[in-house]
Amino acid sequence: MVKSLFSLLSLAALSSVFSAPLSAADDDTYRHLLLAGGGLEACSSFASDNCDDVDWIDKDTMRTDRYLNLSKKFRSKATAESVWPTYREETRKKVADALELIHERLKEDVVPERVFLREFTRRATQQLYNALSDAEWNRIIDLIELPVPDSAREVVNLDENLKGESKAIFQRFVEMAQSVAGDEQKPTIYFLTSASRNPYDAIDFYSSVLEQLGAEARWLPLDSALVKAQREGRCDELAKVQQEQLGVYERDRVHRDYYQEQVAFCKDSDGAAEMIANADGLFFNGGDQNLTRSTFVKANNEPGDVLKTIIAAVQQKEVVVGGTSAGTSVMTSKPMISNGTTAQAIKEGAIASDPPPFGCDLDTTCPPNVGPDSLTYHPLGGLSLFHYATLDTHFSERGRHGRLMRLAASSSTPLSIGVDENTAMEVNLESGAFDIIGERGVFFVEDAQGTDSAVAGTFHYLVAGASGVISPYGLQTAEFAEGDDVVQTEPTTNFLTDRGLIDSMRILCGERKQFSLLNKDFRLIAQRGESSRVQSSGGECQIINGSIGIAWQPQEQL
Repeated sequence: MVKSLFSLLSLAALSSVFSAPLSAADDDTYRHLLLAGGGLEACSSFASDNCDDVDWIDKDTMRTDRYLNLSKKFRSKATAESVWPTYREETRKKVADALELIHERLKEDVVPERVFLREFTRRATQQLYNALSDAEWNRIIDLIELPVPDSAREVVNLDENLKGESKAIFQRFVEMAQSVAGDEQKPTIYFLTSASRNPYDAIDFYSSVLEQLGAEARWLPLDSALVKAQREGRCDELAKVQQEQLGVYERDRVHRDYYQEQVAFCKDSDGAAEMIANADGLFFNGGDQNLTRSTFVKANNEPGDVLKTIIAAVQQKEVVVGGTSAGTSVMTSKPMISNGTTAQAIKEGAIASDPPPFGCDLDTTCPPNVGPDSLTYHPLGGLSLFHYATLDTHFSERGRHGRLMRLAASSSTPLSIGVDENTAMEVNLESGAFDIIGERGVFFVEDAQGTDSAVAGTFHYLVAGASGVISPYGLQTAEFAEGDDVVQTEPTTNFLTDRGLIDSMRILCGERKQFSLLNKDFRLIAQRGESSRVQSSGGECQIINGSIGIAWQPQEQL
């Protein structure tokens, strides 16, 4: 344990060289990292709800849905005793009956996934659907999924994107990579799908997005299952390793070409190093940050050789790195958050544990002393590319302020940062200079303190268009944004799972200096003081040096 702790601390120390003073020759406009908060939606043939117009979608040549086979052969495979644990035998039988019922109702063998979901959530099978864990539902879908045709790929059309900010964030990352490549050639961006349980689903999406924006886009087929297969000499059994490591089934059957590409990569011990050497940018996808961490950090917490190579390349300005959602959270060298809700975090505290599987309470797969909503974290951080703060994402939209503050207080982390959806923070790792781009904002909390049932700290909130400088101890300087784009969502006071804090904070830019919110058994108080600065931008209130506290105050039992 001492050796592994030293290895992670050494990795963090390597990352911390970025904080050295700038020389006169250094360019403070350079940005090493782009940290997106998730929600980067794009119009595509597979996600037409994100499109302004859909006439361009050709169902004959583009992938528009996931198709499932409800024939007896596939139903039997999805409900075989060999793929269900014995303690879920009754559930397995109910699933078999439900699949047969749906097949009889539809009278078709092959159906789109959306149709299958609609039928499964009807009254007759709704209760069963609600009783299935995510792992069980995913297993069913995996085993009845039809192979994706080689000629039918997901195609993105950014010109029809409903959210211009998502396109702008991706465009900005391409520009960052261009600064590495130089003006004479296209930037080469390798994207990773290491945070996904199914490593192949998002390949077409990222390829199409980045290519439309002028980059040479390539997949870096590195993930935790592949690392395990390489380590155990089981590259030809990759599909079996994927089942063990990721809980995903028969990807060799469903995504044949991509699977074979990954098997070939698995057998090439120098493949990752060569790709990184050729890259101008690396982009990490969303999903599960623990999966990405285990791809690059060994089980004994020693950094892998590929991670060392990436950190050195970033330090030498040979590659820029971006991420969204889990791809952002995993960047930190501070405690890495991996699960949890604000309510459970305030009540229960932070637990240094692997994250629980989604719906683990439904199929009894929760780790000891951990529930589905528990705040879990890795005390030794993630990839250690970002040494300033713990990072969280999907932030205001899911009311994650309390969980971030609880982790900061429990781990004595001086600065923690939460990035809203469809928003990104780009950072210079040498100077700490940052810019906020996109639709919404970024939340900073400093010097968080906690009791058994409450947390409090100093906070700042800046929106897109703002900029400043951070250190590992807090926000050093900041320039407010002066935008006029208003967030188009209904205001709420729900601060446990929604934007209640941010929506209510708007009154602090008026005459009010304090407000209090109640949500179930929780109370939130936020205020501005003599040292606070505030400024409105696009209907939101930006604030520097505010104070915030959240407490669990259950009513006394009478």
